Amino acid sequence: MMVFNKDNLGELFGKVGVGNQTNLEIMGNNRDISVGEIFMITSERDGHERVFFFRVLGLQNYLRQVDDMSRVAGTLMVEGDAYLSGIERNMLLDVQGRMLGYAEYIGNEWVFRSPRRLPDHLASVYRPVPGTSDSDVRMMLQSQIGGEVYIGDLQVGEATLDVPVMIPAKFLPMHVGIFGSTGSGKSNLMMVLIKSLIDTNIAASANPDGDMLRVSAFCIDPHDEFAKGVDKYGIHHIVEAMSPTIRSEVLGHFYYLTTHLRATPRDVRKYAKEIRIKWNEIQPRDLYSITEFTPQMNSFIDATYAAKSEDWIAEILEMEDEPEGMSTPKGTMRAVQRRLRFLERSPIFIKDGTSILDDIYEAMETGRILVVNTSLMSDTEQFLLTTVVTRTLSDMRRAVKSSGSLGDFETQGKMRLPNPFFNRVKKIARSFYGRGGTSDSAEVKDPRNLPVIQITVEEAPSILNPELMKGRSVFKDISRQGRKFNIGLLVVSQQVSVLDNVILSQMNTEINLRMGNEREIRACIDNASVNISGFENEFRVMSRGEALLTASYRELPLPVKIPLFDTIFERDKDNYKSNRSSKKREKHIL
Repeated sequence: MMVFNKDNLGELFGKVGVGNQTNLEIMGNNRDISVGEIFMITSERDGHERVFFFRVLGLQNYLRQVDDMSRVAGTLMVEGDAYLSGIERNMLLDVQGRMLGYAEYIGNEWVFRSPRRLPDHLASVYRPVPGTSDSDVRMMLQSQIGGEVYIGDLQVGEATLDVPVMIPAKFLPMHVGIFGSTGSGKSNLMMVLIKSLIDTNIAASANPDGDMLRVSAFCIDPHDEFAKGVDKYGIHHIVEAMSPTIRSEVLGHFYYLTTHLRATPRDVRKYAKEIRIKWNEIQPRDLYSITEFTPQMNSFIDATYAAKSEDWIAEILEMEDEPEGMSTPKGTMRAVQRRLRFLERSPIFIKDGTSILDDIYEAMETGRILVVNTSLMSDTEQFLLTTVVTRTLSDMRRAVKSSGSLGDFETQGKMRLPNPFFNRVKKIARSFYGRGGTSDSAEVKDPRNLPVIQITVEEAPSILNPELMKGRSVFKDISRQGRKFNIGLLVVSQQVSVLDNVILSQMNTEINLRMGNEREIRACIDNASVNISGFENEFRVMSRGEALLTASYRELPLPVKIPLFDTIFERDKDNYKSNRSSKKREKHIL
């Protein structure tokens, strides 16, 4: 006996025809079916009760007992609608598609498996109905849709079920790709993700003794859309809706970074800080990660850095003559100076003054979300900012991973990081990383138990291309080893085909929106973490806000409808006003 009510699966649509464990053909009623719909097939072969999930990839009209559809159409034109009454009962729909897998009830839970079996001959096929099928689908797919970070709702054709699709926070360090053409809904998706990360941190803050991970995010906003919103609401409306207690626990005293504070709207300004990074916090490999240098230029820079340490940029820019004793071709110094002159013109990279890097570091180690307005930056400035932040966080976590005690950590930190920066943050770093104290002998925490850090890489092809990946790229290192330190990349791109294979091969979660051309569609399919061959037609008919979610830790490619940010904010805004007191979080001991 089935452990569920078949009536809850939806409406009976048809019967299984021919096929194998990968592709099936279904004969169904003459209904209004669309590409992308998901059907459920019940099976009791050999007494094993299973529900198979099937995805529609192609449709064809079928007229039973008729070999020549054109002849029937011609007769209908001559004899009129009276002829139709005799053949309507023979009108069927021939549906072709892919088997996605099957769910079976084992012990006391539903388990989902890859498609390695077939349903019964002539098994019944059900079409999910919103409001009827939601609960059963949620139960059967729990292992495929569960997690903390909300993406959207399960899409079945042009409708959606009340089946939220989530990503587990623990898999974020395995890197996420968001791919879609202009107008596909990437900005709205990013805002939905940021809201979900905030919600995740609120839940973790309310349950400090639980095992929920906090998630930090450094979110690049190239069009300054996230804070005030694309339409009516934005992240700032969440911030304003929060009670002071929740705002303090989850966001601290700022969340918005910008190049020019005076140009920031007044209501956002009170939660904003200006982006300023000092020259002595930039290392040569930061620049190697974002632009190409000749081997001679690399040698010149490395030699200067070895001699002058953190003052290497100022030293090079102030040189008037080629330094003596360096075995580099004449003209190398001038070429390097030309590459570095943008730092003198940049408002965010400064020789003297106060750096924001300390505040960014503290925010990322305490599970906070930062929205970074880069709309007034050049591409080079944006890429260098992202690189410096990524490399700094990575080196701090590497120093922890390489140490047994806080004394070891301080030694490692001095070796890896610019000394002016490390000397400023080492005291608070001890409170983040020490287990049971801040003395030299205190053991360090495992980085995997620290907050997950998600770094956004916008306009990814400019810095994640094969040419730059050949060199000493921070992003190549993070893509390969970031999961050991709980640091993940969130790569946002309109193109997949031009990204380096090292990055793509390490990406374990892909959110594919509508793509612009056949080459990019093929690249998405080839790069997917699960097999989605045959889904070409689906990419061609996607609308704005529709996506296909694939992940290496799941068997099922999930069609997702990403809701409008305004809609889910309106739905949830009252949740942020609660002043309920959560258990006191452990304070950092300084």
